[in-house]
Amino acid sequence: MPLPAATSAPTTTSFAEQFTPRARRALRVGSWRAGPPVGDRTAWGRVSERDRTALLAAARHWCVEADRNPPTLSLWARYSSDGDRTPYETAQQALLGAVASSALALGVTDDEAWVRELGDRVWRLCELTAWCLPSHYALPESGERPFLPLPGRDILDLSDAYVGGMLAAVDTIAGDRLELAFPGLRSRVHAEIRRRVLDPWRNEVDFWHGLDGPPNNWAPWIVSNVLVCSAVVETDPDELASSIDRALVILDRFRAGYADDGSCDEGATYWWWAGATLFEALDLLGEVTEGAFDGFAVAPVAAMARFPMVMQLSGESQVNFSDGSASLPTNATWNLLARFGERVGDDEVAAHARWMGRSHPLGFSAQLAPLFRRTLAELLDSAWTTSGDAVPGMPASWYAPGTEVAVFREHAGRVDGWAVAAKGGHNDVSHNHNDAGGVIVSLDGAPVLIDVGVGVYHRDTFMPDTRYGIWTMRSAFHNVPLPAGVEQPYGRGFAASGTRFSDGDGRAVLAMSLLGAYPAEARLTALDRTVSLDRSAGTVLIEDDWAFSEPMRMTLTFLTAVEPVVAGGGILVGDARLDTDPAFEVAVDRIDIDDPKLHEVWGSAIFRIRLVQRATATSGSHTLRVRRAQQYPEPGAPMEAPR
Repeated sequence: MPLPAATSAPTTTSFAEQFTPRARRALRVGSWRAGPPVGDRTAWGRVSERDRTALLAAARHWCVEADRNPPTLSLWARYSSDGDRTPYETAQQALLGAVASSALALGVTDDEAWVRELGDRVWRLCELTAWCLPSHYALPESGERPFLPLPGRDILDLSDAYVGGMLAAVDTIAGDRLELAFPGLRSRVHAEIRRRVLDPWRNEVDFWHGLDGPPNNWAPWIVSNVLVCSAVVETDPDELASSIDRALVILDRFRAGYADDGSCDEGATYWWWAGATLFEALDLLGEVTEGAFDGFAVAPVAAMARFPMVMQLSGESQVNFSDGSASLPTNATWNLLARFGERVGDDEVAAHARWMGRSHPLGFSAQLAPLFRRTLAELLDSAWTTSGDAVPGMPASWYAPGTEVAVFREHAGRVDGWAVAAKGGHNDVSHNHNDAGGVIVSLDGAPVLIDVGVGVYHRDTFMPDTRYGIWTMRSAFHNVPLPAGVEQPYGRGFAASGTRFSDGDGRAVLAMSLLGAYPAEARLTALDRTVSLDRSAGTVLIEDDWAFSEPMRMTLTFLTAVEPVVAGGGILVGDARLDTDPAFEVAVDRIDIDDPKLHEVWGSAIFRIRLVQRATATSGSHTLRVRRAQQYPEPGAPMEAPR
């Protein structure tokens, strides 16, 4: 039974306060289920034929992949030997995909063949030395990273948690059938969940759980899965209550890291592992307490629900500051967002999610294991996109003082026209790129000025001394100034200041000083950036004003997805024209893409426009005017080849 929407005004100031004596008394010990048991043929009969067909095809695919590419010792060792995370993670994902899809296939078919498939793969998963990923296998008491996982010593990382959470959820829908076919398998699964997830949750130091250091997606992602494990495996009310108490301390710390605007400094891609897993944790706590716990009434949860909607640039693309992709991520689950909107009473978010759901059918990707519960919920609610209004909700403008990110559009709730995102902020956010002052521009949903995003994760991605040697992290490859050729460094102290946003009289403006984002060797005494959208004129302006302590040259960089063509005083980028100042020389660099993740978004290359001041000076200014290429045709304008 769905729980009621949260009250419009927060009734408590923390999640912990919501776990009242009444909520403790209401705990459902041993009776919570992630979904209906396989034997409930009425519930499973609600699955649409389209989803049934796609699921069975995915299940057959993942079972073949799991047999073709099992997790092996040599794949595990690749991370220790050369830092390559991908081989083992790909093999583990195939096994997890086979488990998750086999469980769902059993639900939709009630076919005994899927019992055998599921049992064999659950057993294989239980036999793995570690559910943790090689890149995360560090002993919490010392930080030591053994070359191989230690027998009997798993580490409670993201993977360990969601493997446990998936198995616990599978047990609630298919455990009876598995136990009938394989007596003792259920007790083995419960024992592994206790040993690998719940014991370290209770007994080990807090390493990744969000009690120390800045909170990020690890906190709700791990907690949401630990709560599934606890709700399924714990038989003692006091133990279950104790697990919830611990979870709420961590979730409150995570929540406190968000400003009232609900903005996620990890970016739009990571929201689906941050805000979305917070939703799953709070939703479960509401269910396991029969609605006596209502975390959705705590600020800023309702504001957090709006974040994916406001960050969208089109039906397929999004603002991707931090470690995000310009394409919508494969883990975006619009049914979850619709439920989130409904729970916090935000009809606009729910309607937007239904609109997206109509063009993004349920998928069964390589992330099926961590997405298991949200996939199950959508699978069993095939009519969810028609349960209310389905209209795009992207607002005309949105500004988050907490992260100093602004998104503004030519038209509210529409993809056509200009969409602009710009940021102030600092260079020490979670999944940071050195890009204070960065700008993204799209026209009719197509990219004009881009943030490249992040490539395939490697050991170097998360090492402080190597991360900012990766070109996608550097300010020289973002849409920001390069005063005297100097880049922005990493660190909280390198930040924009005086950031302010306004939207009125048809003009949206984000303005800031970027003086503090650069080190002393840039020789700056002032650097101001203003990004604006004039809706009546249909133009975007990026205005920079600066002063040096001695004569220097300013370089301005702008990245594009298509090759720019220099054309008589301006630059053509697809359907857009960039008008530049003749006091600046235009250079275009082709940057070949060899990273698989970036190639999937951008193809074989992206391009960097460098506007280089022709003469040194102690001060200067530049206005980049972006408009439709056909808006003011200039017949006979000479064409120049890119330099």
